[in-house]
Amino acid sequence: MYKGDGLAYNHHIASALPVSHGPRAITGRSESDMRRICLIWLAALLMLPGAPPAAAQDIRPVEAQGPPSFTAYPALDAAGFLALEWPEPEFVHADEEAGYWLYLSSNLRVEISRYTGSLDRRALVWFMADIHFREGQAFRAYPANPKNPARAQARPARIARDNQVVYAQNGDLFSYRVYNKLKTGLIIRDGRLLYQDTFTKPRAAIPPLDELALYPDGRVEMRTPGILSAQDYLDLGARDVLAFGPILFKDRVKDDRLGISFTHREPRSALGVVGPSHLVGILVEGRNKRSAGANLQFVADRLLEWGCVEAFTLDGGQTAAMVFMGQEVMDPGIYHGFQQARKQQDIIGIGVSHLVAP
Repeated sequence: MYKGDGLAYNHHIASALPVSHGPRAITGRSESDMRRICLIWLAALLMLPGAPPAAAQDIRPVEAQGPPSFTAYPALDAAGFLALEWPEPEFVHADEEAGYWLYLSSNLRVEISRYTGSLDRRALVWFMADIHFREGQAFRAYPANPKNPARAQARPARIARDNQVVYAQNGDLFSYRVYNKLKTGLIIRDGRLLYQDTFTKPRAAIPPLDELALYPDGRVEMRTPGILSAQDYLDLGARDVLAFGPILFKDRVKDDRLGISFTHREPRSALGVVGPSHLVGILVEGRNKRSAGANLQFVADRLLEWGCVEAFTLDGGQTAAMVFMGQEVMDPGIYHGFQQARKQQDIIGIGVSHLVAP
């Protein structure tokens, strides 16, 4: 069922959520709502094994306005997925004006909320995608052309539509490094090693070629280069390994490199892990009239607030993209007179739906 009637909503799926999102300084909420959110957030942190919360002074809060409350949910099961008794296998709601997008099936739930605020007195727009999934779903890379995964390119929304992907973000744009004969990083796609020219230790370079491994069972792992070899990843069963970074934080402790480099304002894209089968995507707009972009400290802070225990930076700038049901939710930056996301060799995403028009 596709529902796009302009109703307003926020980022909570009633009380059915197994884990709530972290509190954010969002205007327009009642005191009781904020108290409830804070209590759920603290309880969730206590349930995370081995994940001490980041010290409050390490997170810079921001005032932000998110979408209003959404109440027109279909029937949900106890975990917040689409109930089996619902007459349709999927439920989709998209409201660009309100800044809220929702996809539900029996094994995938994607909620995207748009936030507006400011950073150092400059306007900012960003998107938070809360992603829960069950067995049978996993993040993976989707190429522009499977026969030529390193060279063929297309815009992110085009790749998503061609593969009918429910939710997608940009990846690592390793094809740029191939074309310019730079270190590519360790690159695996669909279980096949493509490149392994990488660093042997953590670097503050842009990009530092940190590694994001995606597994068919839904696991997501991130490491600095030099820890595992390409064969190690293949032996462990990794389907895709991306090279970009930096890792924003591990065990809720920020990477020291964030204070050395990556301090300028740009469009940003990153992926965080709350726990098994619970990921969070973030996209910060930049280079356009309504948003100045952000540094990686801002990105890390928003993901920490959301309850993530580790997070990884994807390529930013004109590469940064967030796609829902084949359509970009963000306004791309303006670069060399053009306002569109850059062509790239692949995207990373989750879920396939026949409702995504090719």
